[in-house]
Amino acid sequence: MSFHVRPISFKPPRLNGLSARLIASHYENNYGGAVRRLNALRSELSALDPVTAPGFRLNGLKREELIATNSMLLHEVYFENLGEAGGGDPSGTLAESIVRDFGSLARWRAEFVAMGKALGGGSGWVLLTRSPRDGTLSNVWAADHTHGLAGGTPLLALDMYEHAYHIDFGSNAAAYVDAFMANIAWPRVAARFEGSRAEPKPHTVPTTAAQEMLEADPNLIVIDARLADDAASVPVRLRGARRAPPDKVDEIAASLPRGAKALVYCAWGFEIGGNCAAKLREHGIDAVTIAGGIGTWRADGLPTEPLMEGEQT
Repeated sequence: MSFHVRPISFKPPRLNGLSARLIASHYENNYGGAVRRLNALRSELSALDPVTAPGFRLNGLKREELIATNSMLLHEVYFENLGEAGGGDPSGTLAESIVRDFGSLARWRAEFVAMGKALGGGSGWVLLTRSPRDGTLSNVWAADHTHGLAGGTPLLALDMYEHAYHIDFGSNAAAYVDAFMANIAWPRVAARFEGSRAEPKPHTVPTTAAQEMLEADPNLIVIDARLADDAASVPVRLRGARRAPPDKVDEIAASLPRGAKALVYCAWGFEIGGNCAAKLREHGIDAVTIAGGIGTWRADGLPTEPLMEGEQT
């Protein structure tokens, strides 16, 4: 079974103090790279005979598989942690549990932040983790992707590898930690703590299904609904996509035959692509959007082609 990148849960340009460029690079190259690396390792392991393979070869691949798996999982917690209008303190049951186990929210925050800043210039993670033994919470130090509390559930993950901050902060890891804390989406951390899951969006397909649609139907209409600035900052498109930013959707919809099938994407899979697909459906076109937009498509390592000159608008 292949793994695929999960759509990002916020709009990167709306974070406070963490640039969209930093987030996109981290998400597509480091998180996406871990997922792609894991798939390659599993493919290699599936072709390996564990009985006849040299022990160092088998164990080396299994070690790399563990690193890639944990990198994937921890990056998913990391990106789920963040969101626009974040920061502040948790509330409800999560806050009560933190106070129970740390004495106060301020004490928890002081320790978590200090641990992150102490990792500056090195690598690793700081993980607010729930113990499987008694449900208590603790801040766990991890020097790399293979460290963690055995059987524990990471609730909040702070990535202290240099790739998480160098584009914006250079060597100033402490400033990055402060910016991270100011962007924590506590409702999503609380949802993880409570074990609840987000409902899937209607009329949305994952990148794998979108790729299958492209390969199976040469008549599929592909719509790039990104804003001009988003298209200019990432000047590539899915194969054969035509531009339809919000101010041109009605014009494009009117030009398409009723009953046609359309695949729509925007930058990150939020309302721009969803609204475009909904408007197309109003015109009798069977339109769906790609979950996570072109950002998730690129993080999965799927093919794109350059936008032609003048197509960004």
